Amino acid sequence: MKIFTAYLAHETNTFSPIPTNLAAFYEGGFYRPQESPPPAPGASEHLLGASYFYEEAQRRGDEVVVGLCAQAQPSRPTNRKDYLQLRQWLLDDLTAAREGIDMVLVMMHGAMMAEGCDDCEGDIIAAMRAIVGPDVPIGLLLDLHCNITPTMLDNATIVKACKEYPHTDFDARARELYALCAAIRRGSITPALGFCRVPMLGLFQTAQDPMRSFIDAILLREETPDLCSITLAHGFPWSDFAHAGASVIVYADKDAALAQRSAEAIAEQFFTLRESGQARLSSVDEAIDQALACDDGTVVIADIADNPGGGAPSDSTFVLGELLRRGVENVALAYIWDPAAVDLAFIAGEGARLPMRVGGKVSRWSGSPVDVEVEVLCLRTDATQQHIATGPTPLGRTALVRANGIDIILNDLRQQPFSPQGFVEAGVDPWTKKIVVVKSTHHFYAAFHQRAAQIIYCDTPGALNADVKHRPYQHIRRPIWPIDPIERLTPPGKAT
Repeated sequence: MKIFTAYLAHETNTFSPIPTNLAAFYEGGFYRPQESPPPAPGASEHLLGASYFYEEAQRRGDEVVVGLCAQAQPSRPTNRKDYLQLRQWLLDDLTAAREGIDMVLVMMHGAMMAEGCDDCEGDIIAAMRAIVGPDVPIGLLLDLHCNITPTMLDNATIVKACKEYPHTDFDARARELYALCAAIRRGSITPALGFCRVPMLGLFQTAQDPMRSFIDAILLREETPDLCSITLAHGFPWSDFAHAGASVIVYADKDAALAQRSAEAIAEQFFTLRESGQARLSSVDEAIDQALACDDGTVVIADIADNPGGGAPSDSTFVLGELLRRGVENVALAYIWDPAAVDLAFIAGEGARLPMRVGGKVSRWSGSPVDVEVEVLCLRTDATQQHIATGPTPLGRTALVRANGIDIILNDLRQQPFSPQGFVEAGVDPWTKKIVVVKSTHHFYAAFHQRAAQIIYCDTPGALNADVKHRPYQHIRRPIWPIDPIERLTPPGKAT
């Protein structure tokens, strides 16, 4: 078979203070066949999300053509000119490869917005469908924090998302999607769609019950004869448009009634977990109290509201300021995105002591800057960490500074902590500390939970704070929980 694959991903936070342009995609990771060396089997990390499909094609002995691969850190909608350029590059790559093509396999986020286009995935998949015609299977792989639209479902043959949060299963889901689209191309499967909207917003962690058992049951149900694929789309709560929110997608072989019944049943079950499936959140004071009360090992505090992986600036000072006020020591905190402070640290050099204004720079969600005397402990230009999904990723310039017993990692490439490796490469072993603060909502969990004595999820007034009811939505479809007091799903939320 001849496969075309590509990757274009941006998780768009309508309310983020961070603008998004073409440079953000070059910074986040970029591959164009006209500009980059061809990928090598087993060494295709620079293809980002498309590497899953590329490696599977290599394993199967299929011909594979790779188009545009690009991603940007979550932030505001992409400016229109640059979105149209990315779109055109991707479509040009597909047009050049369409002769004799058997399948199109694309990985996107599912919550990408641009100026003048609230549904970038749907827009691009519809244009791809116009290029390849009605008979070529198009498989669309998404992040589970996707907002599903009718345009996506109408133009992709199969829409499938990962099932785990943290997203540790993209490889498995990509292989499933590849096999499913290949079976459709051979004519051995005729997919019939079932879809149910679930009008709720939230962040649902799959590593612990009740979500763990729910996901395991979905995986088991997916093995049912005639059921081809089940996707639980959690939705992205910071996308302010009509289709934001959770949903369920089911494909059955030739049986639309079975697919729809299954989608509605799973949606009903998911809705019952709307409160219990989310992490318990603590205030800043509560989080620090709980951490100090733990006698053994390293406690991890997740500053969920300043997660750059959701569009926050990653420069808020709410937790840092309280730690300093209380005089708490033996702490490591990462990462504060503060290019100006990084500049000063590099000018001063390792071993220098100087006054520094840290954080609190980007928006009202950043808090007030913190003025401290710091010692510059370590400077790096080559620190990396392992991304949850796409391999090693650079941290930019990093400056490890110490202020009153708190080790702070400053950097100039906005990114959440995915693994302890990033701390170590920046100059500090997190497991020697009493408290480690990570500016991450939950992706850190995959690499931290086995050694952490306790994990505490802390909600601050940051850009991703949990106060849904006061988020300034203007376009989201109502009613939706928890903004509105919905008690049950009636009638079923079919695709509209």
